[in-house]
Amino acid sequence: MKKFLFIIILSGIIIGISADPISLPQKEGHVFGNLIDEFKLVNYFLNANQKDYYKKLDTENKWKYLSTFWKIQDIDPTTECNEFQQEIIAMIKYSNKHFSHFKKGWETDMGRVYIKYGEPFEILKLSNYGEPYEIFEQQNSGHYVKLTKREYQIWKYRVPIYQTFLFIEPQQHGDLRLIYSDGEEQYGSWREWKDYLGTNFDASLLH
Repeated sequence: MKKFLFIIILSGIIIGISADPISLPQKEGHVFGNLIDEFKLVNYFLNANQKDYYKKLDTENKWKYLSTFWKIQDIDPTTECNEFQQEIIAMIKYSNKHFSHFKKGWETDMGRVYIKYGEPFEILKLSNYGEPYEIFEQQNSGHYVKLTKREYQIWKYRVPIYQTFLFIEPQQHGDLRLIYSDGEEQYGSWREWKDYLGTNFDASLLH
C-alpha cells in the first residue's frame, strides 16, 4: 500500500477569485432573489440564538433582518458597494466552480467552510492507493469492517482562527463530506469518523 501526500501551503489570500460583482438572481441589497437561499447563506454566519430569532419572524421582517446583517458586515459604509457582500458573492462563484457535486458548490460542506473562513492556510490532500479495500477491527469491538479506499482532505486555518476540518469522499463520486472538525459546535464531527480513515491514518496531521 502506498500513501501519497500532497501539501499545499497557502498565504491565506484567496486565490483565483475577484471581488467584482457577479451576476446572480439578486434581490436589491441581497445576494439571492429568494428567501430560502438568502437565509441558507447568511445562516453560515449566525449563532444559535440569532437563528432561533429569525425563525420567529414573518416574511417581511425576515428580509429586513437579512438586510441588516449585510449592512452591519459592510467593510466601508461610505461606498455604494457592499465590499463584504461582493467578497461573499465571489466565494460563491469559486465554490460553485470547484465544489459542485449533485448540488451547487456553495451549499456543500466545503463551500460552507470556504465561504465562512476563506482560503485555508494549509491543505493536505491524501490518497491511499493499492488494494481496493482493507479489513480492520472497529475500536477493539470484535467487529470487522471492510474499508474502501477513499480520498480525503485536511483544511487547516491558523490565522486569525485556529481550526481544522477533515473532508472525505464517502461514496467515491467526488463529493467530499465534512466528518471531523475541532472547531465550532455547528461543525461537529461524525461519531465514528475515525472508522472512515482506517488504521494507518496519522492523527498528528490534524495538528
